[in-house]
Amino acid sequence: ISIDPQTHEFNLHTIDDKPPKGICGSGVIDLAAQLYLSGLLDIRGKLVPAVCGKRLEAIDGGMHLVVIPADQSATGSDLTVSQADFDSLIRSKAAMYTILETISLSVGLELKELATFYVAGTFGSFIDPRSAITIGMLPDLPLESYRPLGNSSLGGATLALTSTDSLAEIDHIRDRITYLELNVNQEFMNRFSAAKFIPHTDRTLFPSVEV
Repeated sequence: ISIDPQTHEFNLHTIDDKPPKGICGSGVIDLAAQLYLSGLLDIRGKLVPAVCGKRLEAIDGGMHLVVIPADQSATGSDLTVSQADFDSLIRSKAAMYTILETISLSVGLELKELATFYVAGTFGSFIDPRSAITIGMLPDLPLESYRPLGNSSLGGATLALTSTDSLAEIDHIRDRITYLELNVNQEFMNRFSAAKFIPHTDRTLFPSVEV
């Protein structure tokens, strides 16, 4: 999805260019990034009524943004994303970024020092790093730093079953793991609160994100 910052026109692309049936997780990340860059979503992740205009509707007591009108959707109904959905996204992205930040700082590194960032999971393969950086979910690194791994858990399980060397390495890694209790870490909670904005309260952490 892309949104024209002047006209606020939505341009969407789907698999095989078929009428959309819904919005996937990576699509919501792209949507939030584009809404923020075009002024429809503010730094708190709140929809801006004056800018959203007729796309904003009250449904069941909550505000919903009409992303795909009924006459363009495969379902025959409006495809919407609610303010509650964006609130959940803000909390989730803040938790993800704060966990990454806390882990890196615990070993004496800042996120900006990372040369390569591996993104695991099938879901991770479909996330656009540029969009994730824009909303403050992933650190502001050069895009070429990001390397999708796909289903790494399945790949790891295969190695564990077929390679004795891999089993030995698993034992070695297991014995070196350090556990961090984040729920009792006050510094983590402070960082989490700071990350619940787009992209972050500390804009110097995201120099490439311009509005």
